[in-house]
Amino acid sequence: MRMIGIISFLVAITAITAVPTPNECPRIMSDAGLTSGFAPMVAHSIHSLALEDIRYYFKSDATEENGIPTVNFDLGAEKRVVPNAPLVGYDEDFSTIGMRSFDLVMRNMNRTGWGSRNQNILVKLTHVLHMSEMWDSVARSYKMIARLLDPQSDICACVTDVENNDVLNYLHFLAFKLRYPGITSGNETITARYLSKEGRAKRSMDEEYDYDYDFCWGDNSNIDYLRTPRPDFRKLDFDLGDLEILEDVAKVMTDGDEGTAAVLLDSADHWAWWRDMVKGLNMGEAGYYDIAVFMFCSLN
Repeated sequence: MRMIGIISFLVAITAITAVPTPNECPRIMSDAGLTSGFAPMVAHSIHSLALEDIRYYFKSDATEENGIPTVNFDLGAEKRVVPNAPLVGYDEDFSTIGMRSFDLVMRNMNRTGWGSRNQNILVKLTHVLHMSEMWDSVARSYKMIARLLDPQSDICACVTDVENNDVLNYLHFLAFKLRYPGITSGNETITARYLSKEGRAKRSMDEEYDYDYDFCWGDNSNIDYLRTPRPDFRKLDFDLGDLEILEDVAKVMTDGDEGTAAVLLDSADHWAWWRDMVKGLNMGEAGYYDIAVFMFCSLN
């Protein structure tokens, strides 16, 4: 299936015309072998990407103006999504990317509202190692894409149009899930906390809460990006501040994500559940292809 996609991809990029319109892009992207799960998969893959990761996995000379939007690590900042993956200060004295990521989490483990809220340290470490594994898989597809794709092609114009292809919308979606754990759950008890005067100020829950980063609407052990329901993002103006649209977010972006903290990561037995859940996050060859195309087009 990937070979068919690559052949279609080559056909799609032979003719470079005027900049395609948003209405033309779905066909162009489909002809290039990209999937209907492109936007949520890309958003998942880049939401916590650092410039150091880009330089390690994809492009060693990437600059701070790299064009890869990410969720703001500072969850209390006014700006939810930043336009470029930032330098986060990996300790280069460590020789492996895994140890650098581990160190970054540990150095920030006592900071409230940095990276995530209401997660225990083992969950945070699991997350960064999962993302490293994902980027390693994407990097292999990236090398192939770099030999085939013209960064000036129509397909690159479409995949980098994040304001119209829903990538930016899904990053805002993730930002709200990280800033307000449970806000998209549909659980009125949880959402009422945030919509109260005290909750709007606190921006947190009192108990542990994990997040589903995968927009899977329900059972996060069986993720299928190609069947991901699409919220009606037209009902939300992400240019507005959090508190101006928080109630609308709770209604429009309801995904049933009530967290995985019911299975606390605090024992070997519970790790068995988490291990299977993390394995279920594998996007497969098609997903890594989608992400690799986005990364190449954005960085070149």
